[in-house]
Amino acid sequence: MDKNKRIPKVRYKGFEDEWENMDASEIFKTYFDKNHPDLPVLSASQEYGMIVRENVGFNVQHNKENEAGYKRVLPGQFVIHLRSFQGGFAHSTVEGITSPAYTIIEFRDKSQQDDIFWKYVLTSKEFIKRLETVTYGIRDGRSISFDDFSELEFEVPSLKEQRKIGKTLTVIDTLIRKLEQKLEKLRNIKQSLLNQMFINVNRGGTHR
Repeated sequence: MDKNKRIPKVRYKGFEDEWENMDASEIFKTYFDKNHPDLPVLSASQEYGMIVRENVGFNVQHNKENEAGYKRVLPGQFVIHLRSFQGGFAHSTVEGITSPAYTIIEFRDKSQQDDIFWKYVLTSKEFIKRLETVTYGIRDGRSISFDDFSELEFEVPSLKEQRKIGKTLTVIDTLIRKLEQKLEKLRNIKQSLLNQMFINVNRGGTHR
């Protein structure tokens, strides 16, 4: 990014406007809505975002009577959920309810922001590192607050460019997942061959 002109070093053709400098508080606002115990309970994950708790793979014990106090989460919103420097912003593509200890945020103007673009921004290593500058007390157990987050500044492209960036990164992520699946299959094939080879060697005994 050219700090003098707010223009990124890598740019798509057809985009020449400078990016706008904005505080987080100008882009996001908190969202609070409860009394929806009929909705599925969601769990926060830095890697997968907000997911239905039943799909996590293990049961999380909680008192169902308390679900009326859980916060509603809508698709396109973000949940501030961790007490660590490993991130803490989970993007949601599903509707559900989550812990009242978490903070739900959404765009002030949804017509000017793309949630997929911001998903990549808020889970990037650069952003997580920037959080350290405004969240000194987290290591002592203090959660990331919206007030902490609102102090940060962002260089914001137009909605059209946000969508272009988000789409490109999504395609790359899809390719990475496919390659990882192929790699895992190859590892399994290798391990299976090794196991069979060692079995044959062991059965062969020792020859003098």
